[in-house]
Amino acid sequence: MLGAPCRRLSSTAAVLLGLACSRDAGTDAALAPPPPPVPLPLRGPSRIAIPGGTFTSGTEPGRFEREPELEPRLARTALGPFEIDAEPFPGGATAPLLGLDRDAAIQRCADRGGRLCSELEWERACKGPEQQPFPSGTELEPACTQGTGCASGFGVWGLSSGREWTASDTTRRGELAAVLRGAAASAPTALHRCAHREPGPATATPGVAFRCCYGPPNAARVVLPRLAVAFSESELPPAELGAALAKAAETRAIASDVSYFDGKAARDTVFARGEHDREGLTFTSAPLAWNPAPGVELLVVTGRSGASTSFVVAFDLLGDGSRRLASSFIMLDEPGPVVLAYRPSQRAKLQFSTCWGCPGETGRVLYRDPDQTLITQP
Repeated sequence: MLGAPCRRLSSTAAVLLGLACSRDAGTDAALAPPPPPVPLPLRGPSRIAIPGGTFTSGTEPGRFEREPELEPRLARTALGPFEIDAEPFPGGATAPLLGLDRDAAIQRCADRGGRLCSELEWERACKGPEQQPFPSGTELEPACTQGTGCASGFGVWGLSSGREWTASDTTRRGELAAVLRGAAASAPTALHRCAHREPGPATATPGVAFRCCYGPPNAARVVLPRLAVAFSESELPPAELGAALAKAAETRAIASDVSYFDGKAARDTVFARGEHDREGLTFTSAPLAWNPAPGVELLVVTGRSGASTSFVVAFDLLGDGSRRLASSFIMLDEPGPVVLAYRPSQRAKLQFSTCWGCPGETGRVLYRDPDQTLITQP
């Protein structure tokens, strides 16, 4: 009778009754197969939240070698908040997935609930909250190009240890191209800058990784520079010129008691000292804004420091309103005046002179690739 106490019986009966007793005692669960284990939650990719705000995109001219037509000067760029994978896809300390074409990378991010990052989102995550040129700061640390790379100021890993797809496009020589950011480990240091851009076809490319961003896409785009007027007279108050000269070691000694030459008087004096063909040339002693190539803006200035030191200097205009010395030529025991001479059709050079046509009294200001300004006198 079920529910009665179990008694000592024959072996066969005991087995049968024992089964009944065990079930009656609540041991059915012990005989049933174990339930399947509850699966652990999958570890999702680690994401880093990047706050919205304005940051300085682009590269400081004159500090790093760059391709000016492709890589703009410094600019203030506004982005909304977004999240970005802390590591290249798939993340989670797994080796990056390499070699996909860009469309396949876009689909992988969509499957994850994200999207491929824009190039400016990538750059923002790389520069960090301090807006440094490299993910490691003002200089590139060797660890940034090895293994999983280094972390940016926002804690995003590997943004300079390899090339990565972005969702952005650009044009180069009139053709549409996809934008890659980052650089191969073996690339020169300057190419590991956060602002470095590389155009290429969106096809499967060996060694190219990608990472995903999350949240509404940012509409900000890199604006490619165009040619402006080659030469135009500008203004720079003497006090500001002196302050700009004082910032550079090469020109600090001439930063005080700075003055400009009087325009017409300077030209008349320089012309009277020598005879030479002036046809097609424009002469000035005013500060001269110079656009020798797309993405390059310079200010060339001639003047006097004290009573007997003249100079010609060229400043890179950085794009954020500041200036950086690009080149200088200082003439001791030369009271001047000095004038600048240029032909609009000869965009990449101009001349300076204290005696027009006199041997040894005329020099050149030249712009040369890659992004270099020289002031020389034969």
